[in-house]
Amino acid sequence: MKLFWKLFITMLCFVTAAFMVFGNIIIDIPFKSSIERETDRSVEEMHILTYAFTASLDGLPDGYRASDMAIAEITKSLENNLDKNNDIAVYSEEKKIIYNSGSYESLLVNAEQKENYGICSISENNGSYFIECFFEVKSKAGNYYIGINKKIDFIFEDREILYKNYRFTLTLLFIFTAVLSFIFSISFTRPVRKLSGAARDFASGDYKKRVKPSGNDEVTALVNDFNSMAGQLEDNIHKLEEDARRQEEFTEAFSHELKTPLTSIIGYSDMLRSMDLSKEDIVTSAGYIFKEGKRLERLAYKMMELSFADRQDIEMAKVDIGELVEKVQKNAGYLLKEKEIVLTADIEKGTIKGDMDLLESLFLNLVDNARKACANAGRITIKGQDMGTGYRLMVKDNGCGIPEGEIKRITEAFYMVDKSRSRKEGGAGIGLALCVKIAGLHNAGFEIKSRLGAGTEVILSFKKE
Repeated sequence: MKLFWKLFITMLCFVTAAFMVFGNIIIDIPFKSSIERETDRSVEEMHILTYAFTASLDGLPDGYRASDMAIAEITKSLENNLDKNNDIAVYSEEKKIIYNSGSYESLLVNAEQKENYGICSISENNGSYFIECFFEVKSKAGNYYIGINKKIDFIFEDREILYKNYRFTLTLLFIFTAVLSFIFSISFTRPVRKLSGAARDFASGDYKKRVKPSGNDEVTALVNDFNSMAGQLEDNIHKLEEDARRQEEFTEAFSHELKTPLTSIIGYSDMLRSMDLSKEDIVTSAGYIFKEGKRLERLAYKMMELSFADRQDIEMAKVDIGELVEKVQKNAGYLLKEKEIVLTADIEKGTIKGDMDLLESLFLNLVDNARKACANAGRITIKGQDMGTGYRLMVKDNGCGIPEGEIKRITEAFYMVDKSRSRKEGGAGIGLALCVKIAGLHNAGFEIKSRLGAGTEVILSFKKE
């Protein structure tokens, strides 16, 4: 059963049941009060009647035994003072009837009585209701029994009128409660329905679907939690999609990087195997095979570095910045010699915590990337600044720069802005991806600033030890 119907039926049943219970109680209390009041009145009238009856008998001469006729006359005279709704009956000590009004005969004649106490009860006869009292009268003239029967239909008629009004009110209340429950259930379950719809839309691929919260209750908290979860899922899905795209591009690029040198190697080796070449052609073909083989070797080494960079155990130690930059300058000399590129350093004293070999590989890759971007006789600068809260190292070149739209993707493996230039310089687009991994292992910030035609600056921010 849906939550809407559960709420609707529960509210309707609860309110109706509560009104029925309390309604019956409210009607029953005055009804019982009226019965008790009329019973007390009947008992009081009986006491007055028995007192008058006893006084009349005690007024007779001593030793005089009243006849049934005399008893009847006394009763008639007393009956005139009673309510017209009362019937009276007088019985002898043997409980034989002496006088009665109309056809009234007491139903309590044979009922057990306590001494000096009468009996009262309510009875129903032919659709009418009565309060009947039965008392014993003791006098000098003899003992007698008196019964009074009082009609109390008005009490039951009043109760029936109350019940009639109550049923009418209950019907109106049921309709009103049904409408109110319906409105409340719709209002209460509206956020749940919206959540359900949003969840279905989300499952269908609409990852931007959200539910607008309203109020400050548990349902609103659930809506906020759903929106938070949906936002996190959307980010994760976009991340997975981006990772899948990068993986696909990585596979395509890697296949292409392998295909080009392999094609050359296979082609030239087939020439050497199947054709009668001159010594000069043999040397040329072997040179091409050697060159492409070395290119594959570099690619394999780079892939190994990229793959194992974040898997190896790193021993963090204090690294002197000056010593690190000196090593980079020394090892980068052979890379820069061919294009006569000048590498300068402007370093403030300082230390960072890290692995010397990995950091050297990081900066050699940055210098190599800068070399590929620079023209002949270009300039590369390594600058170091102690920022107080950490140390910042920058590698800047005056090369061709990177288009603004390409900066975000330049650190992806095998991604190259100018593929022909990169391959000509012996690159495969892995260097910067490796740099980002090494920087991450050292919890260092990695930022690239570049402008097309104005060079590139890579900024690494190391936290203070």
